Amino acid sequence: MKSPTTSSQRGEEKIDRKWLWHYRTLRGLWRRLMREHDEHRHAVAEAPLEHDVDWAETASDEAERDIIYAELCAEEGALAEVDAALDRLRRGTYGVCEESGKVIPDERLRAVPWTRFTREVAERHERQAR
Repeated sequence: MKSPTTSSQRGEEKIDRKWLWHYRTLRGLWRRLMREHDEHRHAVAEAPLEHDVDWAETASDEAERDIIYAELCAEEGALAEVDAALDRLRRGTYGVCEESGKVIPDERLRAVPWTRFTREVAERHERQAR
């Protein structure tokens, strides 16, 4: 009889076969986010620090840098969510709402594979945040 778990390509993680699509999707998303994050970090590091004589150009450069910083923050949040989802996969708690304890429907997990909550709980959190 085959084991319900499978090893990752690196052979170090055991993931339940029913979550294999989710695992691969999350790993791919994590790699893409890391590439983008690295590109943005390099862009900020390479940005000139001195102010140009042209005030309009200086303001434009600063606005562009602010946008890159905002993207870096958003990427860090997304990376944290993806990392947490991968950790739940490793621990065997993936697919269970962290608040209600209910099973998260597969359709929701396929649409938002890093989700920690059922749709109802997530909507309640969004309403409370407003």
